[in-house]
Amino acid sequence: MAPYVPKYVRPEEAAESRARMKRRLILTALAIPAVLMLLAVGYSDQAPDFIRRPIIALDRALGFPFIGLLSTILG
Repeated sequence: MAPYVPKYVRPEEAAESRARMKRRLILTALAIPAVLMLLAVGYSDQAPDFIRRPIIALDRALGFPFIGLLSTILG
């Protein structure tokens, strides 16, 4: 049996891979609070109807996990 030889990765490819991973992490770190803010706005009394209805319908379809999460976070 031949010994395991790791695949050679050029420095340019390694740098591109790190940059892609960094971009994904940054976008994920920004998307999570943005979604939570949209949910909080959607459940507020001042939310427009076109935002409020889809958020409540989605929450109802999933068994109300968002309202539980928001009530835990916002108190």
